[in-house]
Amino acid sequence: MGWPYQFVDLDAEQLQARRHTLDRYGLIAQLSALVPIALFLFYRFLAWGVAKATGSDRGSYAAVPDSPTLKRQRLSVVGLYSTNARKIAWWFGDDVVFLGWGWGPRDQIIGGVVWTMWLLALCVVGTGNGKIIALPTQYRIRCKDNKRPLKLILIADYIHLTRRFGIVGVSQFPIQYLLSLKSLNPIALALKSSHEEVNRWHRVLGRIIYIFVALHAIFYVNFYYQNSILGQKIRSLVPALGFALIAAMSFLFGTALSLVRQYSYRVFFITHLLVALALPPAIYFHAHHASLYVWEALIVFLVDIAKRRFDTITTDTEVELIPGTDLVKLVGTIPRGKIDRFAKNPGTHIYLSIPSASRPGKNPIAPANLVFEFSFNPFSIAAVDENSGELTLVARQHDGPMTRAFAKFASKTSADSKVKLSFDGPYGCAKRFPNLASPDFDRILLVAGGVGATFTLPLYRWILAENPTARVQMVWAVRAAGDATWPATGEGKSITDDDNIQLFLTGDIVDNATDDARLSDDSDVELASLSDNGQQARQIPTYSNKRPDLQSIVDDVFRQGFEERIAVLVCGPEAMAQDLRYHVGAWVRRGRSVWWHNESFAW
Repeated sequence: MGWPYQFVDLDAEQLQARRHTLDRYGLIAQLSALVPIALFLFYRFLAWGVAKATGSDRGSYAAVPDSPTLKRQRLSVVGLYSTNARKIAWWFGDDVVFLGWGWGPRDQIIGGVVWTMWLLALCVVGTGNGKIIALPTQYRIRCKDNKRPLKLILIADYIHLTRRFGIVGVSQFPIQYLLSLKSLNPIALALKSSHEEVNRWHRVLGRIIYIFVALHAIFYVNFYYQNSILGQKIRSLVPALGFALIAAMSFLFGTALSLVRQYSYRVFFITHLLVALALPPAIYFHAHHASLYVWEALIVFLVDIAKRRFDTITTDTEVELIPGTDLVKLVGTIPRGKIDRFAKNPGTHIYLSIPSASRPGKNPIAPANLVFEFSFNPFSIAAVDENSGELTLVARQHDGPMTRAFAKFASKTSADSKVKLSFDGPYGCAKRFPNLASPDFDRILLVAGGVGATFTLPLYRWILAENPTARVQMVWAVRAAGDATWPATGEGKSITDDDNIQLFLTGDIVDNATDDARLSDDSDVELASLSDNGQQARQIPTYSNKRPDLQSIVDDVFRQGFEERIAVLVCGPEAMAQDLRYHVGAWVRRGRSVWWHNESFAW
């Protein structure tokens, strides 16, 4: 069977019919995006019904975790269904590794494939509205009366197929922009989720849109080439805009690759922002029939930017280096009327930027200044003091312009150490967390690596403040002793005096001047003191000067009781989070009830 699509000439009526068909399928493609949201809401309703039926949403679940009643519920039909549902949900959340590369969680891959197939079907169905012609003589069908009637067939319209790929791809742009919104995200609101949770689908849909738009461009290039008009069309405005669009999207797609993001996240972010702003007007002039989708995308994007600008707080911030480390501590003063929104949800983060008044140099268009127009770095809120209105952040110095600027601010004299910085937030999944201090959880395990403790430590303190009897354990792995000095306040008990916080050193543990000999891997040590803010030096004891054995830690938590519901939260290097999830997954496959969260700023 040959290629069914051909180049056909249509009359005015057929062209109008094709236009209506293209518009109809573009609208279907856009509105059908509501179906997955509706299905997810139905799933949540079903899960709520199962929780009510099994009693797993009641306080009695945690009150007597080893009671026979809970065992009977677990072994009931509804309980077995709930257990299997948890196993399936965990399986969908696992990353797929192929040829040594991580391809993302299974749910994203499967969801992306299903959505691609659906949009592909919308691109093909109903594209056969070309001319009706007669079959060649050798294919005519002889009737019983020996007459030879012509069998008529419908030629599939190549241009209709080409434009269908374009309109279906562009129809997804408003959804794509909605998924990227940080402040006003109606999809996150409908799903009772957060920007971070829906943003992963933004990445999936972005790849799908690129595939369809690229095929649209390839089909048109083939059409121009077959008709010997490629050179002419390249010099025409509308096709030239199309070529520029696909070039910009290809560049955007390339900078989104993990290798590029790891090398320079700034390149990815700036490219992302500029292309996102340039695409809508370019599409409008390239294909004015897609103006509906263009305006939808542009409006939601600009409204979100305006909302974030309005909510951003620019305030005096004290910047200081933490002695003996490459960490920078920032303490900003938030107006009393706004401090509550930062304090009520521990574990959230803000986007920090440097306003023009605090940037180096006086020339506003100098490259050293312009780079800060595109610098909005996420930082977990390490602490909030509602009495003084102070908000504390801790950042590790890297090679980026933001942390380099922080180091310069901190190196100034104390009188000039306060600078104007802009705080946008708070954001984060923590706003939608279940109540970790409630009886719904029997144990909570918090795991942090390095400055990841800026996420876990506020949660740890809040849980114990709300429920002093909560069985919560925190594991913190740091490179050196100094990295663990910033939480100490000089008031009350230090974190190193807390038996429920395990501190591990993963790097060099002795000063360069005295490290002629190394301590053994299994030795418990007491490290040299480091002063903090001029206060009395502290001794920082650790449990071990090696990496934490996550398997042993996880097993110890889960062996306490089979009916216990466990919450596990991690914030740290990707390898640590993957290792922890692997060990927790072994218990999920045994039927354990686990609530899992990985706080990551990889995107």
